[in-house]
Amino acid sequence: MNPRPLLSRRRLLGGGVAVLAVAGLTACGADDSPTDVPAAGAPEAPDGPWTWTDDLGQEIELEKSPVRIAAYGDAAAALMNFGITPVALFHYIPPSEDATFESLDLSDVEIVGEVIGEINLEQLAAAAPDLIITTSYEGEKPELMYGFKDESQMEKVRAIAPVIGVMQSGSALDVIKTNEKLVAALGIDIESGTVADQRTAFEAASAELTEAAKSGLSLVPLYAEEAAGIYYAKAPDDPALAYYQSLGVQFTEVGGKDYYWHQVSWENADAYTSDIVLYSLRGSLTPEQLQDQPTFATLPAAKAEQLHPWKFKSMDYPSQTSYMKELAGWLTTDTKVT
Repeated sequence: MNPRPLLSRRRLLGGGVAVLAVAGLTACGADDSPTDVPAAGAPEAPDGPWTWTDDLGQEIELEKSPVRIAAYGDAAAALMNFGITPVALFHYIPPSEDATFESLDLSDVEIVGEVIGEINLEQLAAAAPDLIITTSYEGEKPELMYGFKDESQMEKVRAIAPVIGVMQSGSALDVIKTNEKLVAALGIDIESGTVADQRTAFEAASAELTEAAKSGLSLVPLYAEEAAGIYYAKAPDDPALAYYQSLGVQFTEVGGKDYYWHQVSWENADAYTSDIVLYSLRGSLTPEQLQDQPTFATLPAAKAEQLHPWKFKSMDYPSQTSYMKELAGWLTTDTKVT
């Protein structure tokens, strides 16, 4: 799920990142700096210079391979599932409240931000990352990588460590493959062992979802707010949904000219019908709150109580495997109501 259109309003609420001189943030003495200490769970990084060209065309050159990684939450979750534990992460909500992290141990990770655009730069600098990884989306300004309040804040973060972005476009498999190449460059074995086993399980779950999709049930994902109404999601604009669609899952086509979302008022909540509604877990109304809206309650899926959680899952094999299995279950047990 691309949260940027939803969270842009939160940026306007302020809350303030402390304006700290970068020189002050990074002026730790050699005895105090953990720069040369690998993070907990860090792989054995390759020797020698390290280079990477990210999806935005940024070329990063470091004298040695980075071993201390910080990341925006969604990128951090993917790294962890590939075997890299970040030294720090910043997210748009507390990670403990996000299903993305439901199976991940964050005890060794410094949380340096829990509101979009609010990053404790002093804490981030103290974590001494060699590299910072985040995501980027089409539809707005992809060069303003996700998780940052604005370009000014992004430059302050860049003064702490180089920042690279992983574009969240195409299908989930495309993004997973990019992440796989990135972690391989960071020292993770992707040809055998855990990652190879995870890839096999992912392929099996993909086949299971393909079979379940033969039920012909249609789905529509949405995010809802009391005041703003419903944001219906466009499957082709979301890598995970696009991948499920490529496997045969039928998503209701959503109109509108905007990227990713089509917003409708509660009076028009019945603009799109489906057999199943997937409601976002990222700040959206609950099924009970949705059912309290008279027009929404007339939807076939609402009447049949076929409302299931739309969990954002990071772009890695085990995360997508787990949600595809859930999705396959609903497509198998729910009934045709449209």
